[in-house]
Amino acid sequence: MFIRKIILSLLVLPIAALAWEPTKPVQVYIGNTPGAGNEMAFRKLAEIVQKKNPNFVYVVQNIPGADSVIANNKFLEAPNDGLTINLPSHMSSYVTNDIWEKNLKKYNYDSFVDVLTMGKSPLVLVASVKSGINTPQEFVKYIQSGRSINVAIGGGAHRTAFEYLMEKGRGNKDAVKSIKFNGPMPAVQSVAQWDGKTGTEFGIMPIAVAKPLIDAGKVKPIGFTGTRKMTQYPNVPLLNTVAPGINVYAAWSIQLPPGTSKDIVEWYQREFSAAVRSVEYKEYTDANVIFYAEDELTPAGLKKHMDELRAAFIPVLSKIDLSKE
Repeated sequence: MFIRKIILSLLVLPIAALAWEPTKPVQVYIGNTPGAGNEMAFRKLAEIVQKKNPNFVYVVQNIPGADSVIANNKFLEAPNDGLTINLPSHMSSYVTNDIWEKNLKKYNYDSFVDVLTMGKSPLVLVASVKSGINTPQEFVKYIQSGRSINVAIGGGAHRTAFEYLMEKGRGNKDAVKSIKFNGPMPAVQSVAQWDGKTGTEFGIMPIAVAKPLIDAGKVKPIGFTGTRKMTQYPNVPLLNTVAPGINVYAAWSIQLPPGTSKDIVEWYQREFSAAVRSVEYKEYTDANVIFYAEDELTPAGLKKHMDELRAAFIPVLSKIDLSKE
């Protein structure tokens, strides 16, 4: 019996030895300028993963442009050896790229291997501290006024929230314009710079990105998307008081290239889902107004969410007259 156990253990050893793990630096594609929510969340999760997997090292490649399409197009050609990953934003890659960037993209919304969702953050409508607007109700009246108003956005989710606010708030579409930036950080910085002539008076971006400038008194929060009151900002109202159903979040995933093998997918799902559930990550998410959904920590759960997003928002966004873009 003892000899049999030894033989069985020896048979298992080669299997364990063949289990995949990264042995070279992993290239991480991010379709935004530095400082976006997907980069911030990934860096924290990677820090946690590295404590158990010291061989996991990575190099971030920020590839902004066309609402992440340039990065996604490049990722489509990446080798599927587990040494290149992508960090897409849900609303952009799964929904709005099919609307505004459909002639540029080379991929379908489900072309890649989606591993899990790293986290979600409500979007926040912010205003310059020099603006006279302070509440969602005042903002709606302002966008109806016919005055020339600019709103900074840095991604597909932000544009979706803008369009939803314009529709529900009956905004003047000839006077109120969304100004697109290569990511949420330059968008919120533009709001901080507004002086009536330069910069933008308003902006929409993840609270996780806007938080430092809000806390520093450089911009002021007007309202949050979604249905969750944020305990970190108890006095900031929800935008659904003026735009019911504005359940738009910034959310970020980990992706692998098409055709990636099961053992590689399992490594990323196992190690990063454990990191998402960790106490250390909870401390980070609580401090940065991020949360996660347990049912999106598997490829199957994330695919279900992807399909739900498309069912909810593709019909709404398809009504936009692109000839006026």
